[in-house]
Amino acid sequence: KQWYQRRVAITAGRVRSLNLINSFPNFPAQIPPHHYHSYDPKHNFDSFEYFKNLVPDTLFFIFYFYEGTRAQYYAAKALKEQHWRFHKKIKMWFQRYEEPKEIVESHETGTYVYFDIDLWQQRTKEDFKFEYKWLEENNLDE
Repeated sequence: KQWYQRRVAITAGRVRSLNLINSFPNFPAQIPPHHYHSYDPKHNFDSFEYFKNLVPDTLFFIFYFYEGTRAQYYAAKALKEQHWRFHKKIKMWFQRYEEPKEIVESHETGTYVYFDIDLWQQRTKEDFKFEYKWLEENNLDE
C-alpha cells in the first residue's frame, strides 16, 4: 500500500500496523475559515519587526520551544515590550494585573497575570511577592 495508508507502530516490543486513512473521517479534513493564514513572502521571519506583532500565546510557544535560537530571543524581547517580566527562579512570565499593593527595594507584592506552562494558559495570582533578585534584567538590545 502507499506510504500514507500504512504505518508501523512498536508498542511494548510488538509491531502492529495502523491504517491512518480509516483513523481520520472525512479525509481530507475541511479547515474552518478562521484558521486560514495568509502567507506573505515579504515578511522577514528573522527580524524583530515580525515578532513584535505576534500575540503573547504565540510568543510563549516560541520562547519555550525554540530555546537557544534567535526566535527565542525575539520572542522574549517582544514579551518584554508588552510588559511581561520573566521570573528566573520559576521560569515563568508575569505581568502586573494592577498596580502592586506594596513596592519596596527588594520586592513588590500584588496581583499578577502569569503564563502557566503546564496548563498552557494565562492565569491570575493574587498577593504574589515578586522578588527583584529573580527578575530577568537583560534589556535585550541588539
